[in-house]
Amino acid sequence: MTTRPDTSNGIGHEHTVSWRELLLETGALLNESTHARWICETASATTPAEFRKILDEPAARRAVTHLDAMVARARAGEPIQYVLGSWAFRHLDLAVDERVLIPRPETELVAEIAIGLARASGPNRAAVDLGTGSGAIGLAMADELPHVGTRVWITDVSPDAVAVARDNLAGLGRSAVNVSVAEGSWFEALPDETRFDVIVSNPPYIADTSVQIDHIVSEWEPAAALFAGPDGLDALRTIVQGAPRRLRPGGWLVLEHGFDQGDTVRELMSAAGMIDTATRCDFAGHDRVSLGRSPSHLFNVAWEDGDLAVRHLHNTTFDYADLLRWLSAPQVLNWYEGREMTDLAAVLTEYGPGGRHERHGITTCIIELDKHPVGYVQFSELGDSDKAAAFDLVDGRGVWSLDFLLGRPDLFGRGVDRAVCRAVAEFLIADRCATDVVLLPYIKNARLIAAYREAGFAGDHVVRGHELHEGVVRDAVRLHFRR
Repeated sequence: MTTRPDTSNGIGHEHTVSWRELLLETGALLNESTHARWICETASATTPAEFRKILDEPAARRAVTHLDAMVARARAGEPIQYVLGSWAFRHLDLAVDERVLIPRPETELVAEIAIGLARASGPNRAAVDLGTGSGAIGLAMADELPHVGTRVWITDVSPDAVAVARDNLAGLGRSAVNVSVAEGSWFEALPDETRFDVIVSNPPYIADTSVQIDHIVSEWEPAAALFAGPDGLDALRTIVQGAPRRLRPGGWLVLEHGFDQGDTVRELMSAAGMIDTATRCDFAGHDRVSLGRSPSHLFNVAWEDGDLAVRHLHNTTFDYADLLRWLSAPQVLNWYEGREMTDLAAVLTEYGPGGRHERHGITTCIIELDKHPVGYVQFSELGDSDKAAAFDLVDGRGVWSLDFLLGRPDLFGRGVDRAVCRAVAEFLIADRCATDVVLLPYIKNARLIAAYREAGFAGDHVVRGHELHEGVVRDAVRLHFRR
């Protein structure tokens, strides 16, 4: 582009060039009047309104040099967003360059959904934007949610992306104090104890061999933020599988994905134990955002030393791994009846989908203390005569059995067993219309029997040879909790 020198710096020249002339020349070179105007506004460091006022003023030499450089980049095919160095996202003006994806309107929809869900979660809300890139979604959440009571995490595995996100965070103003930045792969970037009301992500979701991606996208935008394995689902699978352990009860996972991936993402969410799964369309009517909710706790448990609650066992590696660890621990197996589990396959055979517990109508649950898994509880209605006979009962209608283990030895003797079993019994009576809740503790476990009696269970009937445990036939005491 040919430019003419100016006299604004006090150096004599034949003539000057105005911004109006530069705008016309830029538009002709780019054959794009809107982009030309944006570039001229950026080069002149003015807003649209300010630029209109200086159209007939001479351009400074430094501004013309900046303009020339941007025009050259645009003519070389570089995306206009990178040329400008910034791009609007909802209420924010974000710095963007080739280190991060360009924020798109579809992702604004993702942010809108995530913001709405986080707002509805009430005070002391926590959210995380995984694979944040420029910081677009997470910073929009911090900007638009109430400043008081909001905590937002933004993460990315790319140090370059984290640097861009930090630059954008610096311009966020007051809301920046609510944002934490972490570098790392997905959930690995976060402290172990963090739990969220909303997990949101625009991860890579394009298949490695896809031919549907625009050339300008594949040439200029970071490949690691675009491609995700043979089917484009590698990142989505990782996030969905890890989300249940990181969501608070009732918390939401919100994911952007490809136009043909909605069904698969919902299936992944359902397999991970999420409920209320749904897919929303983008402005073109294509599947673009899927969401699912972590089940709320079945019930809370009154306990003076922390927040105890019972939830369903999730169909995730995390829950099965916890069970494996507990059922392999000598401190647990000393008292908990049942054979020792040696690997995850054995746990799945017993507790997984289609496993023995499911076939026998047993509800499997995890006990949580301050949102962390600490034990396991199961219950089922005896009903038919065979089940009732195992308890030395003639009629099992309305009678529910209860079994329990505490996986943390440091909690032994602190009243957790008493509190949980009473809460489960009361839940079964109120919610499942149980007329009787039955326990069969090992007859020599005096501590546990005493705890159950303190919880309101009574009885002294001995069930002979109740179960074979590690080669020993054990007797049990039948205890009842009745209406």
